[in-house]
Amino acid sequence: MPKTNLKKISKEDIAAFPLNKYNGEIELITNRNNAEKAISEIKKCKIIGMDTESRPAFRRGVSYPVSLLQLATDKKVYLFRLLKTGVLPGILEILEDKDLIKIGIAPRDDMKDLAKSKQFYPQNIIDLNKFAEQNGFESIGAKKLSAMVLGIRISKAQQVSNWEAERLSAAQISYAATDAWICREIYLRLTK
Repeated sequence: MPKTNLKKISKEDIAAFPLNKYNGEIELITNRNNAEKAISEIKKCKIIGMDTESRPAFRRGVSYPVSLLQLATDKKVYLFRLLKTGVLPGILEILEDKDLIKIGIAPRDDMKDLAKSKQFYPQNIIDLNKFAEQNGFESIGAKKLSAMVLGIRISKAQQVSNWEAERLSAAQISYAATDAWICREIYLRLTK
């Protein structure tokens, strides 16, 4: 088993860690009714992991709206298909809630992209990369922090897949859930 409790790691060293993913309950939200129920469950939490996905743009100056918002709680990961549900007021309330801690990797860009749909004022959002650096980590990012803190290797194979597809594949769903879940898990491990 590779050594954990590291502060710096190379790409080559990450390969020695076991491949892992989120194995809990995932709820794919594709309509407003399901979204409202999920939002009320998320609002009861104190700490959530978060991430977003957008259709990749392979040309300079081209960008696409946020397709998926992933929010991970202690019980499950919610995947909001924003092109189907829209950016609902309840989602903005979660992102603006000063009492709810939201953990992401480079969330500033995610918030900026979401704000293109609707203006809002995110609060209590922690950038895991900055948090890790403040705690002495030299290597940052989802893959590196997952290996160093959680002792696992995660796949990023779906990162540039089509997040606007009519149906998301099982691999996309697993990838998206894992990205939000690890943010919460890494933060909890670092704050123990």
